[in-house]
Amino acid sequence: MSSSSSSLKALVAFMAVATVAELAAGSKTWAIKWASGGNYGDWSSKNTVAVGDSVVFTYGTPHTVDELSAADYTACSFAAPLSSDAGGSTTVVFDKPGTRYFACSSGSHCSMGQKVAITVSNSTAPPSSSKGGSSSYGAAAGGGAELASKLVVGLAVGAGAILAL
Repeated sequence: MSSSSSSLKALVAFMAVATVAELAAGSKTWAIKWASGGNYGDWSSKNTVAVGDSVVFTYGTPHTVDELSAADYTACSFAAPLSSDAGGSTTVVFDKPGTRYFACSSGSHCSMGQKVAITVSNSTAPPSSSKGGSSSYGAAAGGGAELASKLVVGLAVGAGAILAL
């Protein structure tokens, strides 16, 4: 194998590793201070959550973070939660687009507004600078979907160049 072929392979490998690192750094972690009396009704309209992002709910007793179906969310019914946690810090990682529903099962907290519908998109748009209600967010840069596309294209082009040698 020639020196230029080895150099090209090394370059392609380096680019792939760099792109994967950039992809991993592209997700955001959002923080929601989960408390009764919080205004979470418009959280998704003020915060752009993308696939790969996570939300960390932080709260004290007696609060819970229950994931519900859309119907149970609307009715504040906790008869069949998809998941439930009362540990004080609940992290949810979003692996696909769609809307997921969370509420507090303590007392009448849900009916008083301690619930949030989080809409997840493939969008890489930057988050709004507004921090509504009792929520806040911390962000890392970038969006995963665009970087994943770059990785696939880069690897395909690199593999074609190596095969042509």
